[in-house]
Amino acid sequence: MRKAWAILAMASALWISTSAQADPIERMIESLATTQSLSAEFRQVTSSKSARVRTASGVFYVSKPGLLRWEIRQPYPQLQILNGREFWLVDADLAQASVRSVEAANLSGIAALLLNTNVLTREQLLARYQFSVSGERDGVTWIGVVPRQAEPGITRLMIGLDSDSMISRFEIHDSLGQVTRIELTKIFKNIAIDAALFQYTPPRGMSVLRQ
Repeated sequence: MRKAWAILAMASALWISTSAQADPIERMIESLATTQSLSAEFRQVTSSKSARVRTASGVFYVSKPGLLRWEIRQPYPQLQILNGREFWLVDADLAQASVRSVEAANLSGIAALLLNTNVLTREQLLARYQFSVSGERDGVTWIGVVPRQAEPGITRLMIGLDSDSMISRFEIHDSLGQVTRIELTKIFKNIAIDAALFQYTPPRGMSVLRQ
């Protein structure tokens, strides 16, 4: 009898574990929790009812806690760097840059999920965001993310999870009615990233606005 109960308990535990692994929200939370660094190429398309479609492509690097390099290479170069203290926005063609403190940058959306200074636990994520499974589309499983407290500019974030539990797509819906769709390729997770990529020194002649 004891052996039968032991087998039943093991089967029950295995079913619960398998069910948790199969749940897309749990898979996404696990992916976020185990990501310490990330690099990828991206292509983004921004559309709205009142403006023409805009496309851009480039590369980005993330390293926890709080480091980001988002580099648009096409059609016009633009650089965004978060170094843990300051947020830089650089327009090389205009020879202009703006810089503000991290607190003033009001990070939200992707940054709020991937770049928290303190890595969020499962319970903290569930307390901060409301998650919902939105089905399959374009070969990935989509998960809706809505902040439980309003975040500046962002009304809804959609995250696309591939079959390997890798976050490979984003859709950002903002308060202006724009939708930005981002597709990631050549994704590398938890690799060593040169710390120099998260630093920026404006070149001679560049106009810098400090906010």
